[in-house]
Amino acid sequence: MVSFLDQREISRKLIENLGIEKVPIAVKFLRAGESVPGGFSVPQKRIRFCQAVMEATWGKALAVQPTDMACGPGPGSFGAPVKDKVSKGEAHHALGLFGKPEAASRCLGSNAKMMPGSVACVLVAPLDLALLEPDVVILRVNPEQAMWLCQTWTYYEGCHLKIDLQTEASVCSGIAVATYLKNEIQIGFGCYGSRSATDMEWGEMLVGIPGGLLERTVEVLMKLSKPISDARSKRVFKEAYPEKGGS
Repeated sequence: MVSFLDQREISRKLIENLGIEKVPIAVKFLRAGESVPGGFSVPQKRIRFCQAVMEATWGKALAVQPTDMACGPGPGSFGAPVKDKVSKGEAHHALGLFGKPEAASRCLGSNAKMMPGSVACVLVAPLDLALLEPDVVILRVNPEQAMWLCQTWTYYEGCHLKIDLQTEASVCSGIAVATYLKNEIQIGFGCYGSRSATDMEWGEMLVGIPGGLLERTVEVLMKLSKPISDARSKRVFKEAYPEKGGS
């Protein structure tokens, strides 16, 4: 696991090697009986997990209890109860996201979830503050940057990533929880909730990196610096199509 002192350097290298605009976000799951460390504040109002991630990109360090999350399916991602109208699919059907409640219920029921009652609090903070030992690091990126992060997974062994894309609860379940449970890099495109309730832009997506693989990911990114630079230069395109403005 990366040391607290190294987290600032890791964050800096992720930003520089990928060219991302928003700081990497560290996420930690606290179990029952574990104390919230210093430096974290409890939100003054009920917020969604995706909003906590957004606020962390603004520099905040937040401690959010799953039972206090504002999102419908969000609490369930972290093992907390959800309202009947959410679990039965009625809420998402009413929003026009599914053709019938049963489809919504089936989709949400298949999402990655922590065991009931296993998470007492979720800590969310900028990685470069080095306030916690992350279980997951979340990056807000564009598709090209996500591609290179996925390439770090296949770099040594050539193994494909196995990603179960979720159309709902994308940030909480599909990124934070699935990355942790699978211990693999995961990608997500956001969802109705995260795109309507945060400042996520249309060209953004998300990548989750397991905390234990963070150092390896950055190490490989540095090894990929030449391919990254070469691809971004559009050299092959310019040579093949000089008439399009490249020569």
